[in-house]
Amino acid sequence: MSRLIVSGAIALLVLITSGCVSRQVQTLADLPLPATPASNCCWQALQQLHINYQQQNYQLTGALAQTRAGITLVLLDPLGRRLLSVQKQGDALQTWRSPELPEGLPERFLLASSMLVWWPLADWQTALRATPDWQVTSTAKTRVLSHRGRPIIGASYGPAPVSVVEGMTQKSVGQAEVVVLQHQLQPMTITIATERLEPVQ
Repeated sequence: MSRLIVSGAIALLVLITSGCVSRQVQTLADLPLPATPASNCCWQALQQLHINYQQQNYQLTGALAQTRAGITLVLLDPLGRRLLSVQKQGDALQTWRSPELPEGLPERFLLASSMLVWWPLADWQTALRATPDWQVTSTAKTRVLSHRGRPIIGASYGPAPVSVVEGMTQKSVGQAEVVVLQHQLQPMTITIATERLEPVQ
């Protein structure tokens, strides 16, 4: 009887642990993000984000900036109120989130999604070189971020294929390119339209 109890406890522990690992992968909790400054430093961008999450729609404004000090993402609601701010300096991640931000939207996922769209492919490949569990691959119009060969996020670019290699640039913004991010493990789609890109010192 005691063996059955021990075996059951071990099985439950394995199930709980694997569930936590799966959740971490879904929210990108252990994803190594590209180092700063990336090769296309330094700039700030204004974006409009349409997020479809669990059959709910959210229209948000995003301000994304990269400087030599780090990366910052701020999300605002339609009234201009701050819902989220995330700052990455080195390996440290500082976040602030409003209670009004949908609970299931993890800040590291939102930052990683923005970086997947913007950062040059070479920066991602460099960041993931030391972590074989994660891979980033591309086609003429897509980037796909995978964990152990399982797709996690797909980014579909518009008609300018150069964006897949270089990330978003002034040319992409000038062409009003729209990028669609699809989370493969959660019911989440993010459509990103960049309105403005400006260099910063």
